[in-house]
Amino acid sequence: MLKRFGLPFFLVFCAWASPGIEHPACAQENAPPEKARPEGPVRSQVDLVSVYFTVRDNQKRLVTDLPQDRFVVAEDGRPQAIKFFAHHSDVVLNVGVLLDTGTNMSSILGEEAQASTIFLRHVVRPTDLGFLVSYASRVDMLQLPTSDIALLRQKAASIGSGEAAVGQPDRDLEARLPRPGSGGTVGINGKRVNTREAHLYDAIRVSTQRYLAGEVGRKAIVIVALSGDSKSETSMQEALETLLQYDVIAYLLQIYDASRHDRCDVLHIYEKDEHGEYVLKKLAEATGGRMLEVRGIDKLEAALDEISDELHHQYSLGYYPENKNWDGKFRKIQITAAENGYKVYARKGYYAKPPAEKAAGAP
Repeated sequence: MLKRFGLPFFLVFCAWASPGIEHPACAQENAPPEKARPEGPVRSQVDLVSVYFTVRDNQKRLVTDLPQDRFVVAEDGRPQAIKFFAHHSDVVLNVGVLLDTGTNMSSILGEEAQASTIFLRHVVRPTDLGFLVSYASRVDMLQLPTSDIALLRQKAASIGSGEAAVGQPDRDLEARLPRPGSGGTVGINGKRVNTREAHLYDAIRVSTQRYLAGEVGRKAIVIVALSGDSKSETSMQEALETLLQYDVIAYLLQIYDASRHDRCDVLHIYEKDEHGEYVLKKLAEATGGRMLEVRGIDKLEAALDEISDELHHQYSLGYYPENKNWDGKFRKIQITAAENGYKVYARKGYYAKPPAEKAAGAP
């Protein structure tokens, strides 16, 4: 498990395909005393199911003061008894920001850098961990999990300067323009550009497995996407299963053209399912997160502020499931609020691993 107090990190991650990289172990003598650890709804027994969630009213405003008796939780349609309940923001937060750097526009990268820096400064506290990942034609770790805001700001700034904007298309596009009929995409300004690579699903899977799987407390990733996934080895379903397996909440920011003139060199195209719903929206909401439409890169900071506010106003509840058949299958969770028009954002379920297996994998 990644160390959250004291010593710096020495792990280097160059690309998502790099094998054999593991988290450094924490020295026992340097571990903080148990009473110093932030308290929260942790698993006191391996069969406790704990869920973090938020509530919004019919005006999409956060609702932050509902008591336990206003909520009902069910598993696979069967009511469950709530054993633990809290509304707080003092539980440790582990959050990663995944930035789409597949653009040649320095202004776009600068906006991403500035907005992500402000977001991390607002969210990450001394007891929390934040990390930065970029993705385009490959996935790269920019900054390992740390509570050092200055370091996070420095690494984010490297995106804006072009130093860390890895995996971008070639800058000399004219030399690589596809011949008529050979594929490619017509850009927003009528220019033909190469088919874009955006390993979004790979970034989700790798970030979750390497930097969040062994952590406790609240876990979230925030993805700034200039377009949908392209050419990932990981499927959308595999990315979602990874998030659910490790109780990670995902927030998706889909960038769209500005109302008048869009300065981005990327076509903002996002996949939809057979019902016309955005697949990234389904992925986010299945984890208890949301998808936000960002109309113009200059609106990115406001969207991240909205997510920051949400992460600071979460409820949590825990229950011991009545179904003790630990068959590894997926079980659906449904949390409802008594008030009409209130919507609960919570992960859609979990995989019922045997208690012994969960205990063995616990940090």
